[in-house]
Amino acid sequence: MRPITVADVMSKPVVVIGVNNTLREAAKEMMDKGVGSLVVVDEKGDVVGIITERDVVRAVAEGKDLNAPVSEVMTPDVLTVSPETSVLKAIETMKMHNVRHLPVASDDEIVGMVSLKDLAFAVAAEMILKRIYEMLKEELSEL
Repeated sequence: MRPITVADVMSKPVVVIGVNNTLREAAKEMMDKGVGSLVVVDEKGDVVGIITERDVVRAVAEGKDLNAPVSEVMTPDVLTVSPETSVLKAIETMKMHNVRHLPVASDDEIVGMVSLKDLAFAVAAEMILKRIYEMLKEELSEL
């Protein structure tokens, strides 16, 4: 049984927003698409940051104008993982950097997004599958 990787649980396609779009537009896009983060791109389509629900909530709590551009609250240094990264390694990376969303990059291109919730479900599923596998193995050995 191979370990579950980020590629197994990532969401795709990635939802993006322009660097000059507003916080209001970012919040609406997250609601409409049912996601907790957006990859921020510049006019050329290059990745320049990430904005999350937490960023929007923090901005509102601090009295930021909802018409302000996402560039004012996004995280500019985008931390990524590869599709081959194990789920446990991705969780470790999130914990170390205090983030809940990681873009998944392959060959310098964002190919997916993984959230802490995605990873938690994957770990739980893997534990259940391992337990079922052990039970079946035990049953078969008794035949």
